[in-house]
Amino acid sequence: MERVELLTVEHTYQIRPDMLIITPAFPVPGRSWSARTESVGVVRPDGREMEATAQISMTHLNIPDPSVPPEARWRVTLWLTDRTSEEVPVGSRILVSQEVRDAILPNNAA
Repeated sequence: MERVELLTVEHTYQIRPDMLIITPAFPVPGRSWSARTESVGVVRPDGREMEATAQISMTHLNIPDPSVPPEARWRVTLWLTDRTSEEVPVGSRILVSQEVRDAILPNNAA
């Protein structure tokens, strides 16, 4: 399967052993968005490649500032269920199928 780049890792947060949160997050692409589990490719800055399992979900961020718009409070987030922050350093690229990328970033569809 051909994969395309979804994002370059800016930061990771290891919440628990099966939850490595990856940033950046994305705006919710529309009301039809649904959570999904996907196989993704990880290309580390040193060029090593590996497979990972990603959970891609809509997440509510609890931002107390009332001036923050709703679209900034709801984001599509990605976390890896089988990798650690040591395995996925900042600068790693996350590769997904074109279909997944188009679902998350519909305005950038090819």
